[in-house]
Amino acid sequence: MRFRRSITCVLAFTGAISVYGTAQAALTLTAAGTADGFSLSTFYSGDPSSFYGLLDVTTTASGQVIATSYARSQLSLLSNVDGQTPASILSTVSVPGPAYSVATVGGNTYYASGFGGSYYRVNTTTLALTPLTLSTTVAPLLGLWANQVNGDLISSSYSGLVEIDPLTGTVHVITTTYGFDGVTVSPDGTIAYGALGSSVIDAYDIATGTLLATYSGNGHLPDGTGAISGGALNGDLVVNNNDGTVGLIDTITGTETIIATGGTRGDFVGPDLTNGTLFLASADQIERLALAGASIGGGGGSGGTSVPEPATLSLVGLCLAGLGLARRRKAS
Repeated sequence: MRFRRSITCVLAFTGAISVYGTAQAALTLTAAGTADGFSLSTFYSGDPSSFYGLLDVTTTASGQVIATSYARSQLSLLSNVDGQTPASILSTVSVPGPAYSVATVGGNTYYASGFGGSYYRVNTTTLALTPLTLSTTVAPLLGLWANQVNGDLISSSYSGLVEIDPLTGTVHVITTTYGFDGVTVSPDGTIAYGALGSSVIDAYDIATGTLLATYSGNGHLPDGTGAISGGALNGDLVVNNNDGTVGLIDTITGTETIIATGGTRGDFVGPDLTNGTLFLASADQIERLALAGASIGGGGGSGGTSVPEPATLSLVGLCLAGLGLARRRKAS
């Protein structure tokens, strides 16, 4: 390795990570994760529940955060600032449970109660729920995602993996394959990914329902997923694993690289549409994953230009190149 600019590089990385604070010891980036430009910080901790105080997170059109409280069947409203605790929650309401998934698209936030519940639109001020009227009866199962390209919702349901237009109620069944957990959408909005059976991640063409690829979870028990938009890792998948690791799947080669380890049981993820970071839920807290020069989970997002500032990104990029750490993406 070459160590020119080593002092400057240390300062650059320190500055980049300080945008969101210092990562908790529970989940720590691996050398591969750091080399790829990821950084970690803690968004929420200290919940009295020992198992998923907050399970899924979304940002609202106004930039606040709405989270599901699995343990208490509640929705909670929080400020979008790291270091949140139960004491800083702005408001909570009880909702039909289990309180599983939330997603925001087209300026509206939606909630799906898990295991046979219903879909709702959320009033982002009062957290009141309005049931969605669907063209076909569909019962949500686990994960819910928003396709930022066309404004639809992608949901794990008892009918399979489905696409829902929340404004018209139209339901399109992508595949009748049952049992998907965490789901996400490709940056161009054409591919839906679903973690299946805690062992693989399937990729489906949303329009045709064609199974495009299956990626092995390599024994890490994949759950919540978020696709990367922009940069060298464009189109790759971040995977929050039940075994307390976070993986990065190259969607061209199918290879998974572990970018963080040491956490408690990972589950859902949610995109921060205001800055391109990704919320990672674990059994005891929610952490925030950032990627220099890209956004994670936002679908047709802008690329996370505020994480960190562009000048810092340029310096970090030079450092990675100089140290020989940057991963080259295979051409498609």
